[in-house]
Amino acid sequence: MNGFYIFIVRLILGVMFGILITRIFRPDWSMLHGVGVGFLLVVAAYLMQMMRNKKTN
Repeated sequence: MNGFYIFIVRLILGVMFGILITRIFRPDWSMLHGVGVGFLLVVAAYLMQMMRNKKTN
């Protein structure tokens, strides 16, 4: 898979898990907050990947 497909999969899974986490821990928050948490999860995944690649090179 090329990078674009990996990004799409990470984005979909990140938003789904973000909504799930928000519904479990903060049920009073809206769906938009869950999407925001999902985007933060995706950003965190890319930051961790960058740090891991920097460490190995």
